[in-house]
Amino acid sequence: MDVFFTPLEPPIYELLGWDMDLIMRCLEVIRRELPMLSASLIPDDSCFAIFAMPRGKFPGGSYPVLGVVQDSPDDSSLYLAIEAKIRTWCLEVGKEKLTALATTVEPPTWEALKECGCYPDPRVAVGA
Repeated sequence: MDVFFTPLEPPIYELLGWDMDLIMRCLEVIRRELPMLSASLIPDDSCFAIFAMPRGKFPGGSYPVLGVVQDSPDDSSLYLAIEAKIRTWCLEVGKEKLTALATTVEPPTWEALKECGCYPDPRVAVGA
């Protein structure tokens, strides 16, 4: 099964000084909030994951992003509206609370994510 996703880039990268492991923790906090934040925008059975997004001109070649897992590469699932909800939530929560919440989760490290490609494995989450 191929896995397609619409990338979502919360406004945390510069805020967290590109500390990739802290970004991973904060993305995991946001990923866990996404079903509530986007409930009116996507189907209940939607899956969210953290992906290593390749970017040729980005130092290091890639960086972590959230993704809405989808059935085809053409399904954008209202990603702009979802991203707007994430931005609003991040601004409301603030850096201090977000980083405090990040200490309560254990996602893979950035190095581990680069090895596996995404977390959690959406093929398992959707029963493939």
